[in-house]
Amino acid sequence: MGNVLFKYWIQAARPKTLLVSMAPVIMSVAFASVYMQIKWLPALICLVFAVLAQILSNFVNDYADGVKGIDADRIGPQRMVASGIISPAKMRKGIMIVGTVAFLIGCTLIYWGGWVLLPIGIVILLVALAYSTGPFPLSQHGFGDLAVIIFYGVIPVTLTFFIQTGMINLNIVLAGFAIGFVSDNLLIVNNMRDADNDLANGKKTTVGIFGKRFMTLVYHANQLIAIILGFVFFYHIVSPMTWLMASIPFLAYSIMVSCKFSKAKGFEYNKLIGLSSLEAIIFALTVVIIIILKYYV
Repeated sequence: MGNVLFKYWIQAARPKTLLVSMAPVIMSVAFASVYMQIKWLPALICLVFAVLAQILSNFVNDYADGVKGIDADRIGPQRMVASGIISPAKMRKGIMIVGTVAFLIGCTLIYWGGWVLLPIGIVILLVALAYSTGPFPLSQHGFGDLAVIIFYGVIPVTLTFFIQTGMINLNIVLAGFAIGFVSDNLLIVNNMRDADNDLANGKKTTVGIFGKRFMTLVYHANQLIAIILGFVFFYHIVSPMTWLMASIPFLAYSIMVSCKFSKAKGFEYNKLIGLSSLEAIIFALTVVIIIILKYYV
């Protein structure tokens, strides 16, 4: 990747956001343990692949917005291409390296999940690219939130579960949607912060399309939707009261973050990036703790 300092590549990977790619895998492995013994090696590989796919997407976003000038006047954390710290050519090289490593690591999962994983894995990596670049960048046409719900929720949860158990059921799909809605809050924070700059550069996010007031309501609703879905996907595992009591820490944390989000302006949104990312992990760990207490204690 050239002679650029390693710390700048770490910055480009946006480490504060990576919890949203870890959360669905962690939650899915816990669910799989209800049905059979956990296969730890493919679980770890799923986790690594998910993180690499997000880093790939972050690199592509840094590159695409940088060369288009979208990041020139942003108020968020410094972007590497827009600031000139990493050249477009070096970022392209970084994208190729991360994409190749992710593909090769993902291919090893074929041993446990079969060849059906190959086209799915290719689609995941292509969407990581298409999110910010290509003839129809998803993030610039209002499809970013849908992409997050599907590719940071439903797909990693169901695929990890399938690799572990060889099956997919409705409960695991609903669990995928739940964590997907929680993860979407990270994108909403990002788009709310950059709304004016995005609008000036012709980038259409849901915040630009539906307005800040509506997307603020969506932000609050996502947390409640996740809890409501929990009553459904946990229905045959634990009692509704157990899920309600267990979700109190997540709900309390969400209310705290929501209060900060409602009052945030400008640079204040930057603090909410890590807080919203952590929200996904807290939700996933809530599920993990319930399953541990139900089956292993």
